[in-house]
Amino acid sequence: MMTNFSVHFDEIHAITCKAVRQIPEERRDFRPALEMMTAFDLVFHMFSQERVMLVGCKIGSLDLEEFRKVEQDKAPLRSIEDLALYGETVHSETSDWLSRCGSDGIIKPVSTFLGPSTPEKLLYSALEHIVHHRGQLYVYLRLMGMEPVFVWTGEPMSTLRGRMRVT
Repeated sequence: MMTNFSVHFDEIHAITCKAVRQIPEERRDFRPALEMMTAFDLVFHMFSQERVMLVGCKIGSLDLEEFRKVEQDKAPLRSIEDLALYGETVHSETSDWLSRCGSDGIIKPVSTFLGPSTPEKLLYSALEHIVHHRGQLYVYLRLMGMEPVFVWTGEPMSTLRGRMRVT
């Protein structure tokens, strides 16, 4: 239903998956500080929270147990590519639900542990969450010596720089 939102969410998600695939497999356990998540855990956290919000949208309620239950999704993920595919699967489910929910479905009441909400608010929260943690992922990549893909287009920065050169 929310076509402008959906298109924007799809674009952000696609660029995020490109950035995720930049994580070298041998650096999946990288963390900038001991108390911080590993790169793998950070990305799983981003994608799993979208799944939790989608559950709330689908069933009309969201409780803290959903955040614990989604952790079981991590067990079969063995590689960075598995993680990226998990994110794509979750987002595909979100996109499919959005395309079917209709204008009434996006604003129906959702009961959450923080009070009343709507699917629209939950999905905006999921998007904000991904963008927030994608920023962290970009810092992780830089600390690993990688140059993240350009945040607006997902293309390598070298490609962008080449197009921007004035001759």
